[in-house]
Amino acid sequence: MNYVVYERKVFFYETDAQGIVHHSNYPRYFEEARGFFLEKKGLPYEIIRDKLNIDIVLLELKIKYKEYLRFGDRFKIKAVLTDMNKYFFSFKYTLQTQNKKVVCEGYTKHCCINRNTKKIVSIPKQISDLI
Repeated sequence: MNYVVYERKVFFYETDAQGIVHHSNYPRYFEEARGFFLEKKGLPYEIIRDKLNIDIVLLELKIKYKEYLRFGDRFKIKAVLTDMNKYFFSFKYTLQTQNKKVVCEGYTKHCCINRNTKKIVSIPKQISDLI
């Protein structure tokens, strides 16, 4: 399975003066969903960073906003691994309210770098085999 569904609610500190989620929080939600994806595959960031000596770097981010969330709203993000080759992998995200209203859609592209040299490396086999 190349996707997960991550669920949570909006916290007050994520909102602006009107009680609406500030646009800068949606990339954070995508990152949480991506981390959840890796964790569900048995590769939490701690293992990737500490045992594989790899950092996952964000190369591209796109978001199409359609609606907005408010303080206390519960939502789900479907994070789907869409592409992977030797060096790059991508996710698509669909964020929906509990009543299935699409709030936004997003896309991220990533690569792996060696934590010491900061140079791009091919995706380690431990990662590519699992995802």
